Amino acid sequence: MKSFRILMVAVLCMVTMAASALAADYPTKPITIMTAFNPGGGSDVSHRLLEKYARGIFDEPLVITYKPGAGGEIGWTTLALSKPDGYTVGGVDLPHIVLQPMLRRKGQPGYKTEDLLPLCGLVYDANVAMVRADSQWKTLADLVAYAKANPGKVRVASVGKFSGDHLFLMQIEKATGAKFAQVPYAGSGKAIPALVTGEVDAYFGSGSSFLRMENTRGLAVATEERYELCPDVPTFKEQGYNIISMKFRGLAVPRKVPANVLNYLESHFATVCGNREYMDAVKNSGLMPAFSTGKEFADIIAREKSQAEQLLKEFNIIN
Repeated sequence: MKSFRILMVAVLCMVTMAASALAADYPTKPITIMTAFNPGGGSDVSHRLLEKYARGIFDEPLVITYKPGAGGEIGWTTLALSKPDGYTVGGVDLPHIVLQPMLRRKGQPGYKTEDLLPLCGLVYDANVAMVRADSQWKTLADLVAYAKANPGKVRVASVGKFSGDHLFLMQIEKATGAKFAQVPYAGSGKAIPALVTGEVDAYFGSGSSFLRMENTRGLAVATEERYELCPDVPTFKEQGYNIISMKFRGLAVPRKVPANVLNYLESHFATVCGNREYMDAVKNSGLMPAFSTGKEFADIIAREKSQAEQLLKEFNIIN
């Protein structure tokens, strides 16, 4: 029995040493950046810029893959279950990743927010209430008045139930007293054409989507002050509604990724995000660069979770 225990200890030591050696050699193959939405959306744009500007900084290339569906939940569940070896990094969006686990029915499978280990924050994206340029509603006041007189008649696109867009819509309903009909899509790459073609009447979504669209009017932006990237769009506050809403996009990995791999990833992404050309490209894409460390990003996640819980309780969606 003693000899067996000695043998088992030796085997465990060999496995640990082998794992450490593999981590020390990291990376030895391309690193996958998984996007939880369809190509063409704000998340995809953000990841494509990382892929481009990481060349020459990372020792191996970044490769973009897509796992869209259910407002990002399919991709984030896949990420949580991925092998924790540092070769699968997922883009995560706030408040999506705190909303979905809160609102999921008991017993329904899916990831938990805590299953996603924050790696770093990348950008933020102010939310905008937008309509087509030829819309009958010229101002936010016009839209709100019509929606209050016709509850549930105004069709509003979002990137899925229990997503950041959904929370934004709830904030608008709470502040204005209007009621809208949410029409969920699998990412802004699908929601944008829906507004452009008139399939929906409005889109309460990302500023990056608004800035990429033509023949669209921004009725209000959900920032404290005028937003640098679309300064002609008035804020909700200017129009009498205390609505602040934005999405934070960052990166996460599965739990139990080795510490030295985490350090490699965070430090190299920090170098990419500190590149002036990268930051200018981010702004040109309609996003605001806002790098944060894994710890700082974890604090942002905790704050967004607290705010989302409060709003959902006010809507009697959770207890």
